[in-house]
Amino acid sequence: MKRKKRIGVVADDVTGANDIGIMFQKGGYRAAVFPLGLLRACDCDLREEAEGLEVIIIDTDSRLDRPEDARKKVRKATELLMTLPCDMYHNKTCSVFRGNIGAEFDEMQDVLGVSCSMVILGFPENGRTTVDGIHYVYGRKLEESQFRNDPIHKMTTSSLEEILHRQSARPAGHITWRDLDQGLVHVMEKKERLKKQCSYVIFDIRDQADLRLSALAVAEEKNICGSSAIGEELPWAIARRQSGRREQTLLLAGSLTKQSIAQIRYMKEKGCPVLEFPTQEICAEEGLEKTIQAWTKAALRKMQEKGICLLHTANAPEAVEETKRRGAAHGLSDEAVGKRISGVMCRIARSVMEESGCRKLVVAGGDTSAAVTEALKIYRMDMIREIEAGIPLMRGRSALGDIDLVLKSGSFGSEAFLEKAVQAVRRQVGEEQVE
Repeated sequence: MKRKKRIGVVADDVTGANDIGIMFQKGGYRAAVFPLGLLRACDCDLREEAEGLEVIIIDTDSRLDRPEDARKKVRKATELLMTLPCDMYHNKTCSVFRGNIGAEFDEMQDVLGVSCSMVILGFPENGRTTVDGIHYVYGRKLEESQFRNDPIHKMTTSSLEEILHRQSARPAGHITWRDLDQGLVHVMEKKERLKKQCSYVIFDIRDQADLRLSALAVAEEKNICGSSAIGEELPWAIARRQSGRREQTLLLAGSLTKQSIAQIRYMKEKGCPVLEFPTQEICAEEGLEKTIQAWTKAALRKMQEKGICLLHTANAPEAVEETKRRGAAHGLSDEAVGKRISGVMCRIARSVMEESGCRKLVVAGGDTSAAVTEALKIYRMDMIREIEAGIPLMRGRSALGDIDLVLKSGSFGSEAFLEKAVQAVRRQVGEEQVE
């Protein structure tokens, strides 16, 4: 069983440290808080103290410090956590952005050597929400809330980006609620674009559902900044991605050869969940997006229920002819129709793999295999072993990370080949010898 991630947290006050600790504890992560000053005074060895813990929280007590002093404390705390080391680092701040947020965020980035951090301040269960980058406290703008007249940190604006930029000159981007409503794939793609342009990516959070989706989106990031609330969802999000990689398998078949059709029929008879994509609909421009979303959701349900799904194009002769006819009516050649079908299938496959965390893929059909390679940006494929004549098991490196992979010609393979391929990708490829 894959170990839980080890998470290092730097918190700017003790109650906030305790707050995020209990959030992770609720998710099954063992957590403890260590005051930075007492670690030094008591000459404690953090590596010994952290034995058996998944979440190690250092309280710097720096919220009321001068920015330069807060920086020094964050540097020391982060360096201590890096000696453990940790898989992920969280800079825990006040849920309304009081304190030395800019100085502390920038310092942790510099020590970790990361170029971009995720900023999630929303805490819906305690009335903190972010909409269009504006922060609210129990439905009131931050600048109109009780924190406007805070004796030390007067909150006179509700814009999180503006508050951050008062203390940090580094550029910030924004994942809005509109992005969240388009689903995980869209959020991941926008996040990756923003990471190339910005030092901070700020997330809107309206409710717990937004927080859960955001946790999935940042579960593999190295550095997160903000309130404690994300700690409640991260253990689930991390486990989902890890379990998805180990167990879930997606099969994609776009070939119309008799061999592939027999292989699909064999998998149906074996009880594999099978979905047949209605290729006749690929020319319906107006409803195509809804069709793609519907089939993505259907495949995800199968993956969640059974851990496997075979998605194939309609292959009955009458369906194939109707698809060609509709394509011709739109001025598309048979080749253009085929490319369009492959493109739609790949969009569904990418969405399913992104949202489920699945990293085990079997593809039947040469054109579909080429389209998948492009869609997932599989830039390297290491040969592992031969499953049947001319068909290898591979480890692919892609934009989604490592994928256990089989790409086969439509006319290759025995009737039971897809079953053999599933068994092959579900083995621990890391234990195989790469030739």
